[in-house]
Amino acid sequence: MVGPVAACSGPGGVELGHDWAGASTFALVRVDGLVTVVGIDGERARAESLAVVPQQADDTDAVAPRLVRLGDGRWLVTVPRRSGGPDRRYLVNRTDHVLDGMAGDTRLRLVLPARTRVAEVAGLPDLPGGHSSVLVRDPGDWSVRRRLSVAGTVGLVASDTGSDTVCLGGEAGVTVADLRSGRVRAVAGSAGPDVTGLACPGGRPVVVRARPSDGGAVRAAVTRTAGATTVSVTGGRVDAVAARGTTVVIAVAAGGDTELVEIDTVGGGERRRARIGGLAASQALAADPAGWLLFSESTVTRVDLGTGGRRRFALPGTLLAP
Repeated sequence: MVGPVAACSGPGGVELGHDWAGASTFALVRVDGLVTVVGIDGERARAESLAVVPQQADDTDAVAPRLVRLGDGRWLVTVPRRSGGPDRRYLVNRTDHVLDGMAGDTRLRLVLPARTRVAEVAGLPDLPGGHSSVLVRDPGDWSVRRRLSVAGTVGLVASDTGSDTVCLGGEAGVTVADLRSGRVRAVAGSAGPDVTGLACPGGRPVVVRARPSDGGAVRAAVTRTAGATTVSVTGGRVDAVAARGTTVVIAVAAGGDTELVEIDTVGGGERRRARIGGLAASQALAADPAGWLLFSESTVTRVDLGTGGRRRFALPGTLLAP
């Protein structure tokens, strides 16, 4: 660890709040030109700037910073650098209301949290034969425990912090990697340009395909095989996918609105759905104790699929990473 970095207003004069305890999730938002950690209180439907990520001379806007929740509940911020050096890393310290700087030795990797391990995935092939490397780390001391490889470019990643198995998708199809044993298996029939989303509840891949259609209502057809669950969506554009337990929810943009479709990955059928009027596109979807949080560029919509209730509230800036 490098010492704590105080969360204070930067040159842009970002106004910081104090409700760290009320935040059920976090997001990275550009506020007055500064990358800011924003707390999202799903129950009270509000978003509040809490900490400004320190700016450095070699920051780059070419690649967005990332924010992930680790299996032990900590939140990790990674900031890319244009100098070619390793990404800067910060842990969100909810107790002291600061960002704790971390030493790092990798750059431009997708950080994928699991139950007791963290996978760091190279988005582009960096190994012989067009393979991409996966570093398996122990989040307790960040030591590398394994080095795995998967075929091709990795563009889609998904994990479940209740499992140590992660799902990786790319041009070669979907690969499932057990971070504890090191076993890697390819999912048959999972390749194709129509694969637009991926979830990994309990370590089982859910592959979302956007099928061509002539319009009409949004429909989701579910197919289960021994190796994966496939959800084929017609009638709209798949913008986001998220999982909780045995449930997967898909955000589908259609006709200037967005539909949330809830799928039972065990039974294989649709459970519930809700249409959010006036939301033409979404950037991310996250499970929350208060329901589901649907992020656009500048807003969050809380949706309760049980009651059909929804409430939209503003972010303090432009969303970078949920």
